[in-house]
Amino acid sequence: MATSSTEGQPRGSVDFVESSVLEAVVPSASDFDIEDELASWDGSIDDENSSVLPFIPQRQMLIFDELVDVYVVFRTPLIDDVTLKAYLSRLTITLETFAFSSAPAPEPEAKAVPPKELMISEAIKESNTPTIIRYEEDDHSHIYVVWKLEVAVCRPRGRYHKPAIYFQPTASLKPAERTKRHVMNDDYLPSRVPTALNLLQSFEHDPALAGIHPRLSALRISKIAPTAPVARELARPIRTGQRRLFRALPILIWRVRYSKIQTALSDMSLMASLDLEVAHITGCNINVEEIKLELGAGQVKNIGNHDNASIAYKPGDQLTYLYKLTPDRAPDGTPIFGSEGHPLMLSIKTKALVSDECQPTVFIEWRTGVDFTAEQNANLVRAAHRLSNPTSQPKKAQNPDSLPSHDQSQQTDAESNKAINVTLTISGPPTVQVGDIFHWHIFIVNRSDKARKLAVLVLPKRKREYERHKSQTSASSAGAPRKGNRDLLASAVVDENIVYAKQKNGRSDAAELVCLTTDVRIGHLAPGACYTAEIRFVALSSGVLGVEAVRLVDLATQETSDIRDLPTIVAIEKE
Repeated sequence: MATSSTEGQPRGSVDFVESSVLEAVVPSASDFDIEDELASWDGSIDDENSSVLPFIPQRQMLIFDELVDVYVVFRTPLIDDVTLKAYLSRLTITLETFAFSSAPAPEPEAKAVPPKELMISEAIKESNTPTIIRYEEDDHSHIYVVWKLEVAVCRPRGRYHKPAIYFQPTASLKPAERTKRHVMNDDYLPSRVPTALNLLQSFEHDPALAGIHPRLSALRISKIAPTAPVARELARPIRTGQRRLFRALPILIWRVRYSKIQTALSDMSLMASLDLEVAHITGCNINVEEIKLELGAGQVKNIGNHDNASIAYKPGDQLTYLYKLTPDRAPDGTPIFGSEGHPLMLSIKTKALVSDECQPTVFIEWRTGVDFTAEQNANLVRAAHRLSNPTSQPKKAQNPDSLPSHDQSQQTDAESNKAINVTLTISGPPTVQVGDIFHWHIFIVNRSDKARKLAVLVLPKRKREYERHKSQTSASSAGAPRKGNRDLLASAVVDENIVYAKQKNGRSDAAELVCLTTDVRIGHLAPGACYTAEIRFVALSSGVLGVEAVRLVDLATQETSDIRDLPTIVAIEKE
């Protein structure tokens, strides 16, 4: 056996290339150990044109977006380890993945689809250490070198009818590196070598140069090509083995739908519905291990529990997941990306239960854009944003009896600079007792770029009568119409007798809550500085009490802002 092995060894690189075979193998089992499988092989081969590893059952079908383990097997006759490592260091192996149509389309398309499409081309790196197995039998004595690659089977760009995928490994043996000659790196001219022609020699005796000897070597402007031929070795390709075809099918069908939430106009959130359907064509169950949804420049909130990785879904099952998408907004209240759309990234990790031994992992990554301004009017959104932010409201309109014009809906830089940019945090006790003095604590922060002089006022709550005015017959003698001219005068809008009766019968409501602090004045608040103040109250009756608003006044510009979102006061009687 040793004698036959020695005689079968290739004596040079040509014999090594001609006697070697390269092939890509996709085993059907997810947990595959090639050493154990090769050790249990008896060496029998039914067909000479079969795979280099005929004892390994391979996959019949691949799934789009699957992370499949591809084994690149290199078979060569028995040689010593030193020679084998020398040849392996000169090997360049590339694995290419192609997709094509396994059947003609039922209807011809207007745009012709290429016969095949290159989806992935990956070269085996030196860091990928191969597994070397020596298989010594009387008739089949070879060395198997195996590289394991994880290939993502992406979806082809072309529309192929009944798509199929095959893996094509290519390898070539690079020429051996020759020993480089020792070349002396010297910037000076070597000895006994004539200098190049001086192109400026004719100007050497020019009297205008005053004794200067100009020189320009001909080597500076001309390139001398070597006349001696350079010997080059062409890379020798290695023969490839059987090329197996795999039918490719999708296992998941997804769709994302959006709907507007019936909330305030300033709220730009959308409800996203992710619909998943397990494809019938694969005929295998799946486990959804992880679903992740991310929004660029925004937040995503899960609605419901999505942790159901232990549930096996059958073909035809439909799943729905709900998310709330909230974009980040610009200072004017509109989304940051505007009509361009915020990027939405979807990643799904599932496991296909093809069989007990074959359970491949499918990882889907999808990206799209979400336009939050599709069903919104930008001018209305800006107006709602200004109304919801008191600091962005102007002091008063130029004409209170006129409607705002269209140009006023756009906030200019001058208007944004007039904003007070002051934050107030008001806190108070949850319950108080009638007759006792309690305090509201106000924390003020100046977020503007200049000093502020502020005043804080408390507006009490007053009851208003919304009675419609009824015209009454005037009993006043003043301005009484003359006889015969009653049709020329209308009834009085305000009758002095009615006004007198209203004032006489008017009643004054008792105060339920009294503010003991008239106002809080802050003389100078530097940019970025804060201030703490207290406002004293006393409750005169029990129940749920409150004030109308807390007004913030800028003493320099006389701009005002009312804060109406205030703590609720619950007053109880003393025991």
